[in-house]
Amino acid sequence: PMMDTPQVIKDAAINSLQENRTHYPPVAGLAELRKVATSWMNTEFDADYNEDEVIVSSGGKFGIYLTLQSIIQPKDEVLIISPYWVSYPDMVKIFGGEPKIVKTSEKNGWKPSVNDLQNSVSKQTKMLILNNASNPTGVLYTKEEIQNILEFARKNKLVVLSDEVYSGLVYDGKKYISCASFSDYKDNVIVIQSCSKNLAMTGWRIGFVFGPKQFIKVLISLTSQSTSGVTSISQYAALAGLQNIEKIVPLINKEMQKRRDGFVSTFNTLFTTKINPPASALYCFVPMSAFGVKETDSIKFCENILQKSNVAIVPGAAFGQDGYVRCSFGGDENEVSAGLRALFAIHCKEGRM
Repeated sequence: PMMDTPQVIKDAAINSLQENRTHYPPVAGLAELRKVATSWMNTEFDADYNEDEVIVSSGGKFGIYLTLQSIIQPKDEVLIISPYWVSYPDMVKIFGGEPKIVKTSEKNGWKPSVNDLQNSVSKQTKMLILNNASNPTGVLYTKEEIQNILEFARKNKLVVLSDEVYSGLVYDGKKYISCASFSDYKDNVIVIQSCSKNLAMTGWRIGFVFGPKQFIKVLISLTSQSTSGVTSISQYAALAGLQNIEKIVPLINKEMQKRRDGFVSTFNTLFTTKINPPASALYCFVPMSAFGVKETDSIKFCENILQKSNVAIVPGAAFGQDGYVRCSFGGDENEVSAGLRALFAIHCKEGRM
């Protein structure tokens, strides 16, 4: 989100510098940070982790990278639900894996059925990536849906990589359900968390990987020979953030829900086709038809918008779903509103409305 990092977090970073706590940190992360992170997961999501089952990573993204590096071998298949976060397929390919895309539709709430997943499995399938809450759709999975997915994965001997970095951005009083809540499936579930969205720390590059102790040991070895760990200053900042997370998250959540509501209200005032507010995250995944266009080439559409109105939206093709675009409401409200009005103006001028 386009928000300043809370002062308590910045103060902790400043204090760590002034107190010269700038030396090599433990490869797995500061012991006190791992302790607070596991305590937060256990309290917030009814998980059952200890400090040996988490590693601090250089952002959630690098946590995903390490997980794939440690598990995926050439020709292994990874189930990826579409629309997906843009990096998943390419990260799988880096390690010789083969992304196997499981298509969904807006009609079905952008969620696959267990049958959809089962029909995509082969002998080469090793992993399922679950993005809950979803970027780009803002979809949330229910407790029953998650349990069904975990049971499917167990029966097919798949690892579930659950990307949960938007867990704090859930709106309208809805409750976030983590895969970590299902301790019976703990042995084949890897959970990715991050301070970027929940604590407005995108540039600090702090994430967490939660998983079985032996798996975390592998990630520690990989980290030891790559980054040597996460910068100590960011870790002390994250520690302060997690120690104050009960105060920080509601403030960020309230502001982002306000921005979401403003975006949806402005959009629905300007355009004939109405959109519904997403349940979570920072984006609206909008059908191009809502803008009054018949074309479905989202890349061409977004390039045209950028060129003629200086408004940046992301083509659905990047997420595996052409015919849609991702619009972010996480920025400054006035800028987002101005962007929507500029988009409306250019399309009125071109006679598309």
